[in-house]
This record gives sequence, structure tokens and C-alpha cells, in this order.
Amino acid sequence: MNLRDLEYAVAVARRGSFSAAADDCNVSQPALSNQIKKLENELGTELFLRLSGEVRPTACGQRVIAIAKEVLGGAQDIRDVAAEYHDPEAVPFNIGLTPTLAPYLTQYFSELFSTLFPRMRVTMIEDLPQNMLQMVEDHALDVALVARLNHNPTLEFTSIWDEPLFLALRKGHPLERLPSITPEDVPVHDFIRLPHSFGYELEARLPTPGPASRAAKRFDLTALRFETICRHICHSDDCTIVSALAAEQFRQDNWPLVFIPFEAPGHLRNLGAACRSNCPRKPLLAKIGAYIQANPPKGVTPTFGA
Repeated sequence: MNLRDLEYAVAVARRGSFSAAADDCNVSQPALSNQIKKLENELGTELFLRLSGEVRPTACGQRVIAIAKEVLGGAQDIRDVAAEYHDPEAVPFNIGLTPTLAPYLTQYFSELFSTLFPRMRVTMIEDLPQNMLQMVEDHALDVALVARLNHNPTLEFTSIWDEPLFLALRKGHPLERLPSITPEDVPVHDFIRLPHSFGYELEARLPTPGPASRAAKRFDLTALRFETICRHICHSDDCTIVSALAAEQFRQDNWPLVFIPFEAPGHLRNLGAACRSNCPRKPLLAKIGAYIQANPPKGVTPTFGA
């Protein structure tokens, strides 16, 4: 048994196909199938059920695959640690951002990494918090930037900044001149929210419009993308919640929106970096946190090291 055998087995479990796994591993399908068979012979049990049009792990296979992922992750950590000592910038850095963060932080993080690690290859991945946290556990991401409220307790969380929440309205909206607003005062018939959480405790107190509450709307909207909702709000009486980062970007881009601060507990979200407890990139994370502490994005309050 060797690491390559384990990589083949994990790939087959992930793709549910020997041919697709072979493509992922850059080997021929017969070579991969033969190696899996040799591994099964060595272990004395089948790892996969070979069904018509589908390959599925056996009960034993599921447990072996879980252990194999840990072994492969540990092996990658060893490589990364060695590379870090040789050259910290030689190992690519993968960071995950949520859809309510990524559009407003790409330039900021590009400048951050260019300043701190000019020779390092960096990949930013946008996904939902639960998907990114799983990617961190699977060693596909080094760090995921998420709200503490959405954090997975099996990972370490390093606080980076606090960020307030606003209600976004079009300019000229009847509520435009309010100095602040409570969740209970948000108009239920006009409120649009994303299907996933921003990471604010206050969200639990916001209205949850259903078909009946918005039935009188001549033109209604259901959207998965935050920016789609915000563009709609520019020319309607609807409203939504936005983070400080988004509000600052919309102001900079001259969007015809106004932002009413919330006056209620839970109007701040604590953003931080989720990583594995044994992640070898922690020295880099410390430098990133220090940079953000000294040069925070506009609209947030740094909390790193506080």
C-alpha cells in the first residue's frame, strides 16, 4: 500500500466512476482499476461495489476512504511544512470567501498578498460557508473567511474584524431619512433576503416574507445572488440587508442606494479565518491578520489580536 493507491481510492469514491477517477489522477482507466484491485487483494476485502453504471464504496470501503483522506491530508501537511521552511512562498495559498464578501474583497486581498507574499500563487474561491468549511477540513482550502456565527467548531477560528449591518433602500424611498431602524420595523411586504445567512445574530429577528406577504407585488423577485437583489432594489420599493463592506463598495460605485444602520443587539458580525488546528500555514495567517489590523478595509473594525 502506498499514498498513490490511497489517492486512487479516494478519487473513485469521490467521482463514483473508475474512468472519471482515472482522468482526475492522470492515469489510464485500466491502470487505476488494476491498482485498486491490488489494494483490495492486499487488504483482503472489497472496497467498492461495482454496479451497472455506478461504483460505490462498501461499508469497509467507506471507513478506509475516511482514513485515507486523513493520511493524504497529513502527507500534504508534511510537504507544506517542509516547503515552508525552504521557501514560505513556494506553496500556493487557497482562501475561501462567501458570496457576500468575495465581490468586495478581491482587490483588497490582491493588494494584501502582493505586499506580503509577492511571489506566492494565491487562489480565491467563492462558495457558501458550509461548503468552504468542509473544503478546509478536506485540505482543499487553507483558510475560509467566515462569520463566527457560521463557524464549524471542529476548526480553529481567528477573529479578524467586526462589521455592522445596514438596511439598503433606493434613494427617495419613504424610509430614507430614518437615522436607524430595528428589525421589527423592516417592512415585511418589501423585504427580500438571501436563502443563506450573512452571519449576523440579528437576522433571526428580521421578517421572513412568504408568498402571501408579497402577493400584492406587481413585480416580485426571488434570487440566489446578492448583487441581483441589490440591483433590483435600485429601482423598486423593496429593501434588503447589506454588510458594511458591500455598502462602502456601492457608495464608491455610485449606486443609487442609501443604508440605514440597525439599532439592535446582534447588528455586528465577527469575521474571522477558519483553519485546521494543525495547518502549517498559520505563520502566514498571523502576518495576514497583522496587515489587516494595520490596514483594515473601509467600514470594519479590526479585532485580530485583540
